[in-house]
Amino acid sequence: MRRFASRARQQGVALMISLILLTILTVLGVYAASTGALQLRMVGNMQESFDSFQSAEAGIAAVLSLVRSGPDPFAGDDEPDPFNGAGSIPLDQLNDGAGSVNVNIVMQLKGATCPRLEEGYSVGLIDCDHYRIESLHTSADARTKLDEGIVKPVIGNASL
Repeated sequence: MRRFASRARQQGVALMISLILLTILTVLGVYAASTGALQLRMVGNMQESFDSFQSAEAGIAAVLSLVRSGPDPFAGDDEPDPFNGAGSIPLDQLNDGAGSVNVNIVMQLKGATCPRLEEGYSVGLIDCDHYRIESLHTSADARTKLDEGIVKPVIGNASL
């Protein structure tokens, strides 16, 4: 009889252990799901940031491509629209379109000394103009601003 009495007392223990294990598994599942959703959101933000950076770099590369093929954007003044007069704008191929990238050229120094050795033959005959290309990409989820400096040698100066 004792066997039957102890078995009757232990029937609820199996149920309690299974409920505790089920609760632990449920908590782990909810934690994994919420962590996965957070990681997906973080990956999406990083992707938007990388796309914005690449688009801003494309703006700088597009301006530099005009040097040999289109109207010279480094003509001696600030240029708020360097693609004015260009046949086709390379930024049209961007996912957001050319309107998402704003590119400006700012004249920093005009007729300054070129960064070279003083013992060169053309010292005093060649001056350098210093420009800054500002490229700003703006989208719904990211914003990137890049600046790049350009030095353009100019043969002859105003005093010759």
